[in-house]
Amino acid sequence: MDEQRLQAYVSLIEKLLGCPQGQEAALLQANAELVNAELVTVMEQVTASLESQGDSNAGWLRGFAAQLAQLLEKVESTGWEDATKFLLEMLQLVADNQGDPQQIYPVWAQQQAQLSTVLLEVLPYIGAWLFNKDVDQRPSVAATLVNFGSLINQFPLGTRWLNLELGIAACELALQVFTSDTSSELWATTMNNLALAYADRIQGNRAENLEKAISAYQQALMVRTKTEMPVDWAASMNNLALAYADRIRGNRAENLEKAISAYQQALMVRTKTEMPVDWAASMMNLATAYYLRIRENRAENLEKAISTYQQALTVRIEMESPALWATTMNNLALAYVDRIRGDRAENLEQAISACQQALTVRTKTEMPVDWAATMNNLAISYQCRIRGDRSENLEQAISAYQQALTVRTKTEMPVDWAQSMNNLALAYADRVRGDRAENLEQAISAYQQALTVRTKTEMPVDWATTMNNLALAYADRIRGDRAENLEQAILAYQQALTVTTETEMPMDWSQSMSNLANVYAQRIQGDRAENLEQAISAYQKALTVRTKTEMPVDWATTMMNLATTYKNRVGGKRASNIEQAIAHYQSSLEIFKPRLLPDNCRRSAASLANLFSKQQRWQEAIPSYQMALQAAEILYQSANLLDGKAAELTETADLPRRAAYALAHTGNLQEAALTLERGRARGLSETLDRDRSNLSQLQQTDPEIFTQYQDITQQLRNLEIQQRLRMTSEERHSLTPEAFRTEALRLRQTLTQTIEQIRQVEGYADFLAQPSFDDIRQAIRPGIPLVYLVPTPTGSLALIVNQTGIADLWLDDLTQTSLGEVLTAWFNAYSQSQTNRQSWYDAIDQGTRQLWQPLMAPLIDHLKQHSFQQATLIPTGYLSLLPLHAAWTEDATRPDGKRYALDEIHFTYAPNAQSINAAKDIAQRTEADSMLAIDNPLKDLPNSSREVNAAIATFPQHKVLKHEEAAIESVLTALPHYNILHLACHGTANLRDPLTSGLMMSDRLITLRNLLDLKLAEENRGGIRLAILSACETGLAGIDLADEAISLPTGLLQAGVAGVAASLWAVSDLSTMLLLTRFYDFWRNEELDISQALRQAQQWVRDTTNIQKYDYLKDVFQELADTQQMTIGETNELLKEFMIDYVYRYGSQDKSFAHPFHWAAFHYVGV
Repeated sequence: MDEQRLQAYVSLIEKLLGCPQGQEAALLQANAELVNAELVTVMEQVTASLESQGDSNAGWLRGFAAQLAQLLEKVESTGWEDATKFLLEMLQLVADNQGDPQQIYPVWAQQQAQLSTVLLEVLPYIGAWLFNKDVDQRPSVAATLVNFGSLINQFPLGTRWLNLELGIAACELALQVFTSDTSSELWATTMNNLALAYADRIQGNRAENLEKAISAYQQALMVRTKTEMPVDWAASMNNLALAYADRIRGNRAENLEKAISAYQQALMVRTKTEMPVDWAASMMNLATAYYLRIRENRAENLEKAISTYQQALTVRIEMESPALWATTMNNLALAYVDRIRGDRAENLEQAISACQQALTVRTKTEMPVDWAATMNNLAISYQCRIRGDRSENLEQAISAYQQALTVRTKTEMPVDWAQSMNNLALAYADRVRGDRAENLEQAISAYQQALTVRTKTEMPVDWATTMNNLALAYADRIRGDRAENLEQAILAYQQALTVTTETEMPMDWSQSMSNLANVYAQRIQGDRAENLEQAISAYQKALTVRTKTEMPVDWATTMMNLATTYKNRVGGKRASNIEQAIAHYQSSLEIFKPRLLPDNCRRSAASLANLFSKQQRWQEAIPSYQMALQAAEILYQSANLLDGKAAELTETADLPRRAAYALAHTGNLQEAALTLERGRARGLSETLDRDRSNLSQLQQTDPEIFTQYQDITQQLRNLEIQQRLRMTSEERHSLTPEAFRTEALRLRQTLTQTIEQIRQVEGYADFLAQPSFDDIRQAIRPGIPLVYLVPTPTGSLALIVNQTGIADLWLDDLTQTSLGEVLTAWFNAYSQSQTNRQSWYDAIDQGTRQLWQPLMAPLIDHLKQHSFQQATLIPTGYLSLLPLHAAWTEDATRPDGKRYALDEIHFTYAPNAQSINAAKDIAQRTEADSMLAIDNPLKDLPNSSREVNAAIATFPQHKVLKHEEAAIESVLTALPHYNILHLACHGTANLRDPLTSGLMMSDRLITLRNLLDLKLAEENRGGIRLAILSACETGLAGIDLADEAISLPTGLLQAGVAGVAASLWAVSDLSTMLLLTRFYDFWRNEELDISQALRQAQQWVRDTTNIQKYDYLKDVFQELADTQQMTIGETNELLKEFMIDYVYRYGSQDKSFAHPFHWAAFHYVGV
């Protein structure tokens, strides 16, 4: 190296040895051109010289040289050279274009991959080098750094936190040149920009960042006065207001008042006339402060927010300022979400529309951060939405949150990430679809993740919000210990209340108090009476803030919950508590109207009605039940998809049954029956109405509307087929969820419009209207009344509807509780039936005996008194899971000492009256002359072929698909060409997911989903007269929606079958063969009615001795052998087995099949 270069290195080393401790880095930055490997070499030489002289500085210099060598090695390995070059290019681009973002941002967008963290390390050295390169150019360099900082702060692409850190670093470098004394205006501008960056900063402590921002703004305002620099003063006042609106420290309400005041002051300069763009910016910010405001009237604050946003939009026009317009629309959407005045449902539609409009500008590609913010707000709007399918709205919300989180990552945007995680958790906690327990676990996990960012120290308000929400999830949690979950909830609420105090955050405080009350009302630990008093006290405190005037929805919610607590109260006088509960429910319903807030209305009105019913104040209960049913109907009709409708029916639960019970108590039996009919098997009824309506007259008078209706219903059927597939399969589908939702909404809207058009045609005014009593009356066959069986918590009811009127039969001894006990014992024993058969036998005996006295005995007496010999049962609730025809009592005159219900009355079953009408139509036009038989697809049912041979012997025209031939496609292809279906195979019922229940073919299950996709009674096909489901559990319905009767028989009725014989449990292969062989004999040879033939076959299996059965089998199967439908060998094998296993083993006179297990499982559904 030359002498001059060496002297420069030595001079720098001497300065380093002489400078104050801590100034070394600045000195190196100022001499950046000398910082290299040669400097380290010279340092090592100087160190050796100092050591030889005994100088104590030698040790320090050796260590410093080693550190510098490591730093230089890191610089070389981490791309400092490239970063330095790129940063200098960026600064030059800013200088050349005088900070114009329209010229600069497109270039940066192409180079964004080079925006790395190395730039943060390089920037201080570049700044120091530029400042020392030419002292006269220092102000120019500092100005460029200020412009660079401002531009990078607002750059919409790249990594947000890094952009902000670069902006802060650039401003702090500039402040080494610009001081308040020497360059006051430039210093103030830089302080303003530095404050802007700190206000948005992601790294570091959020509260501390905002304090730094406020301090910097206040310092800037010492120079930027209203008198001397009004425009800049107004800009800094606007920005100071922004920081106060976000401030964490200090009193939240006071901070917002300071923000509002600062905005209002800024607007004294930023007028619409003189500075329209800046006026609009401050107006939008003022609107946001009004939206957040704690003091004054909440409803009025929100109106001011909306009005102010709308004023800003008179300047922020989409065509002229698309980005600013979109920002304002985004914020306006949130104000509409929270709006108190006006129609709540309409407000939320406005919010959704505003978000969707904003997203036409805020795209993920061009403005990812803003896009994610609007997606978050759109999700909030869908989560709160009243119109449309509630379950679908929540799915839309979850999807939008998840999309937002692809941009709002924990690493790059931790604060926003935590906000969206908190909101996503809320959506999972409210979710209708999926497993409820799993949804709540998802919610709890998301809240806990959010709390890793939302800490009490750094973000106390947000921490308290998430703690409140986490408590809500623990209060609802299904998994884990219930008592412990509630204690977790109480603890979380109490922690949240250490931040959300009544003085500083009254609205949040009232929410937490109300929620804490909810948990005390449910609490298991501690004294029950004291817990309820704690709950009442907390509700009453919450109501000091949640007033009817200012927070009507929250007020009504708290009133509803307070009512429930008074209803359950232990302390005080019972009568007074009940009146308090009634009064509070009634108060809540002043706000909760069916069309405005249907879900809340349904819950509160149903609770009030049930309370009146419990007090036997039937007349007062009726209006509340009617209101609850109206709200439930609105929610049901708003659901576009099948699972959404199912979710609403789940929420409605036993409301129609309870309403019918109360109506019957007031003597309005016709309305009671109609309420039951409308609430029973709705999906079946609607599909039958929609797909099988008689439109022959319409086809003649208005063929265009007829064709339109046929097209739209076919499209809907196709969509429902896809949806059922989605509900039962993880396979990929042709339509995305969003496209699927859009298509479902379009089709439903088109169908509604088409129905309205049809109703304008003469003779079709009531087309697809809800069932009328005439529809029920039409289902009654001569001498065969319909019997609705209605269990409720206070007792049960039978409504017997015949051609001349309705009779009520009160069954007070059968309550939902006692029925539940029967079912629990029944299914507990059934679940162990493979390992403990005797216990299952005993449970059948005990369960059917328990059904006699409180239910079937009085019903049979009533029917016999009115000379009825047959009746169609429509059991509601869980009664549909039990063999009511097998209820029995002791009777010494009977050979086996038992008299069964089917001995007294011939009972058949139906999901509802509508299904009977449809089945009658099919039965009248369908012959019973051809059979399709499915024979033992899995080859493991030894009596299947015997049963099938006996069946097909009575049908000259038949087809048998045996063993491997019985593949699902072969069966479905053959099915429409025969009018009797006999399936001898395995079956299975999934009580939790009934769409997956099915019959096992050789390759896979024919599921209920498959059956619902069939249309056997359309396209000029008559349908199927009878389906015999000779398999296990083929008659069991799903238990989550018991009143929908979702089962294989129901699916077949919907597909176009008139009557179905199905089983309620896993049946014996041999006893089923006996039963059905005798059934076909009674039906086809002795010409009994189908259902009567099944009944008599059951009695025959029960009552005949083993030798009588042997003789019968010998006659039947010998004849089959004689006609060569079976071989002599097969016949002899059967007879030999039966003789050995039953006649010899148990005795010729024994009745080995007398137990109901062998014959009672089968019941007949339809006509």
